[in-house]
Amino acid sequence: MKRLFLSFVVVLCTYAAKAQYVGATDWDSEESFRRDEQYIINDILWLEENPFAAKENNTKAISDYVIKWLAETPYVSVKFDEKFTGGIVQNKKYKYSDKIRVTYLFGKSLYVIEHQGEPDEAAASLRGLEGVVKVYKEILTIDQKAKHRELEFYKDLYDSGQLKDYVATQLKEAGSDF
Repeated sequence: MKRLFLSFVVVLCTYAAKAQYVGATDWDSEESFRRDEQYIINDILWLEENPFAAKENNTKAISDYVIKWLAETPYVSVKFDEKFTGGIVQNKKYKYSDKIRVTYLFGKSLYVIEHQGEPDEAAASLRGLEGVVKVYKEILTIDQKAKHRELEFYKDLYDSGQLKDYVATQLKEAGSDF
């Protein structure tokens, strides 16, 4: 039983170590960016699961690392639009608006990184919103007053399996090329 517990702790610590990575930012070639690509993917996924700083982590440092990589990488380009988050991020009274903005950007970026050469704005926007819903649910666990009408709408669409169709319809109506 002790061995099983010890194995579990080792696996858990290994996963946590892989997920939280803030490395050197001295990228000087496409190869150096590609070297850290998996770390960026892991960090984005980890940030969706752990959106708030704690003693064990530094979400700001991890977020800053991901943002720097995204801003400087020569082969990944993400279109940040406010089609789905404008009402949230422009609301200065909503104290989590910056977290929602970054989460949406990271989710879209994750899709673009994992599907290089396959541009699909609807799928990228969907992935961004899925991350937003995940973080929003986490926000609500610590702050019940953080409810937001638009985020509740996305959460309900996500929970009912209708978010993908909603995103596609909204982008078609807006004339987005995807």
